[in-house]
Amino acid sequence: MKKISWLSVLLILLGTAGCAPDVAEGPAEDAPAAESMKSDVTLTNTYWKLVELNGGAVSPGEGKELHMILRGEDQVGGYAGCNQFTGSMTVTGDGLSVGPIASTRRMCQDVMEQESAFLQALENAQRYSISGEDLAIENASGEVTMRFVAVYME
Repeated sequence: MKKISWLSVLLILLGTAGCAPDVAEGPAEDAPAAESMKSDVTLTNTYWKLVELNGGAVSPGEGKELHMILRGEDQVGGYAGCNQFTGSMTVTGDGLSVGPIASTRRMCQDVMEQESAFLQALENAQRYSISGEDLAIENASGEVTMRFVAVYME
């Protein structure tokens, strides 16, 4: 009978050992604070998902999200809703100049207007600002025409 009780105690101890908090991770209350203190993402070599265009929500095109990637200091490319695009880019301080832009020539129902507005807003870009993982692009009048969020590949 004593063998069973010692065995039971041993199993209980082993079972609860995996439930103890890991001291190295710190208390769970610190997790939200760590999230809010993320440093700014870099403009270049980041996958930027378009989440707002001219003050409105963005619809995915052909089942894929609209995005851009600024490669190095002089190239931009991405997906505009129906077509892939590429173009030149110049970054100076918080200034941003894009264009001319070239794209593939597919025709897609229901997304061509949004695609055209996206590419036009890119070509009218004048300034950008990054706050954490959010990118805002302004036109010459200082209006935010596009908002992006950084996406990380797994």
